[in-house]
Amino acid sequence: MQALPRPIAKGLPLLLPLAAIALARFLTFTPWAQANSGWAAILFAWGVADALLLALMAKSEDHKPAFFQVIGVLSVASIVVLVGASAPVRAEYFALPQVLIAASATLALYLAMSAIRIIKTYRETGSIIAGFERVLPRPLVRQVVTECKMLSLGLLRWGTPIDVPAGARAFAYHTYLTPMVATFLVLQLIELSVVHFLLMLWNPTIAWVLLALSVWGVIWTMALLKSFRINPVLLTDESVRVRSGMLYDFEVPRGSIASTHAAFSSEELESKEVLNLAIMSSPNCSLRLKQPINIPTFFGGTKAISGVALRLDESAAFLAELAADEASDNA
Repeated sequence: MQALPRPIAKGLPLLLPLAAIALARFLTFTPWAQANSGWAAILFAWGVADALLLALMAKSEDHKPAFFQVIGVLSVASIVVLVGASAPVRAEYFALPQVLIAASATLALYLAMSAIRIIKTYRETGSIIAGFERVLPRPLVRQVVTECKMLSLGLLRWGTPIDVPAGARAFAYHTYLTPMVATFLVLQLIELSVVHFLLMLWNPTIAWVLLALSVWGVIWTMALLKSFRINPVLLTDESVRVRSGMLYDFEVPRGSIASTHAAFSSEELESKEVLNLAIMSSPNCSLRLKQPINIPTFFGGTKAISGVALRLDESAAFLAELAADEASDNA
């Protein structure tokens, strides 16, 4: 039997419970559920709790979740049950004080245990983010932190100085990017206004939802535009710190660079092994590595690369320094 592709197999423990919960919620709106709201309330609560607990067991080590994780899942299940059911089924829950007390007690216990974990981790590490990662899924915490940073950068931090640590030399790459990204931003604003006007004539609700998403996209573009200026590529005696706005930030040891004078071919630039950071342009700096290295990605994963393609404003000076280092190594 052929195995499922890895991305699908990895996502099944999340997708299947969500599908089961969506189906259970749909069934609470059927005529049978309306006529038998008591039984529907019992079945819906059981279905939601069972789906989430099975997902937790599938993701836990040795399929044995900790008590804290079980309480967290039951808290989520309580909220989903009380909010997601149809009106007649939801009325059955609110008609029973015992159900509300049990749900409130479970949520309160989870919040208390979470607070203790967050405070303890903060005292140990000095990081509030590390504390939240102990009580919430790490990808979720990282995504929220990323979005908050993006929101802060997009709306605030006007005139923020360039980030250049002591002992590092900065090489900018934003000069050619700024006009193109700024043009794209203006086009976004024009499209946002036109589309919102036309949708208001058809469906105001959809119009306001898409407007909110479009405004978020505009803020994200503004943050990206600023980050290109704030985060230049850095060169130190030990490494090249490759940065591309808020998208990439990693170090390449100078000793791991095999060559800087051989440009990447178009086939290499399209391959996954070469990270092409010459956005909307052709690269003028090519860093070929002696062996692949793992770098962090924007969404918290890792990626193996064997080369980096850049477009820098002062590419000649950048390559001259690296060439001198390469010549000394070969001497």
